[in-house]
Amino acid sequence: MNTLLLYAHPNPHSFNAAIAQVIKEEIEKKGGPLKVKDLYAMNFNPVLSQEDFQAFHSGQLPQDIQQEQADVSWADLIIMQGPVWWHSVPAILKGYIDRVFSLGFAYRYTKEGPQGLLKGKKGLLITTSGADQKAAEMSGMLTNLERAVAGVFHFSGFEKYQHHNYFAVTTVSDEARKQMLAELRQLIQNYA
Repeated sequence: MNTLLLYAHPNPHSFNAAIAQVIKEEIEKKGGPLKVKDLYAMNFNPVLSQEDFQAFHSGQLPQDIQQEQADVSWADLIIMQGPVWWHSVPAILKGYIDRVFSLGFAYRYTKEGPQGLLKGKKGLLITTSGADQKAAEMSGMLTNLERAVAGVFHFSGFEKYQHHNYFAVTTVSDEARKQMLAELRQLIQNYA
């Protein structure tokens, strides 16, 4: 299974970096091809510009978007991974979605309504939050993220998708973080 990991955290020494490393290790254990996109290290431009709109409508996509769409097309499993900031994914990951999952590539409109074009793919959103589970539920964070997952993966035609969040990562013990990484290993083994 071809796997594309979209990683979105600016600190290479963060718990999110440890999560990305575990994902890489588990995918490599399974022997499937893996492409990793560290959006911050790439200096990915997340801004959907007027030039991008014109390019999309003329059919002349910017070179960076052509490459990213080729990688999304190549992947059977797309894992998006990063922290929750203000009930959403980091702006750089949201900008990746805005620019790459474009009309005519990820979806189109028909007389019957919207149609996802990325059929047969699986998606996984793995996030971390400073909030514990109770605070996340009370604030609506989980509901917002679930809608975001459905809004991207379902709308684009993915056959299967899910979201998994690790709570209170900034305040739990190192032992708790180790347990989270062990759970992540199992999740990736079962999902990929």
